[in-house]
Amino acid sequence: MNFLEYKTAWAKKLPPYGAFDDYVILEVASSKERFLMRPAEFDFLARQLHMNCWEKKKSKYIQMLREWNECTGFADLEERPSPLFDLADTIEALKLLEGCTQLEYSKMADRDLHEFVVFLERNQEFQIVIRME
Repeated sequence: MNFLEYKTAWAKKLPPYGAFDDYVILEVASSKERFLMRPAEFDFLARQLHMNCWEKKKSKYIQMLREWNECTGFADLEERPSPLFDLADTIEALKLLEGCTQLEYSKMADRDLHEFVVFLERNQEFQIVIRME
């Protein structure tokens, strides 16, 4: 199946020698779109969601954060794909974050974060599955 892929700035780059070419992928089968980011970028988002949003009671404990924090679903050892059930809450939480203004390793650029939110908003009526590859 051919997907229209959106990649973050780091996902477009080849990883340095010896590093794994891994991605966190959010995929929408019905619209044939997917968004790819590096695991380090996802970790950056999850840390920001945890420390700056959930701990400060600015957002709910969203599914992506729970699976990342508790090593379940897509973040467990078996890396089982997980459909996202709380997309509206996820979008609202992500809107509270800021990416970095310059491309920095293991951080998500602000423009990539914006594109990620746009991707989720555009596909919120469809089932979105998150997985690692």
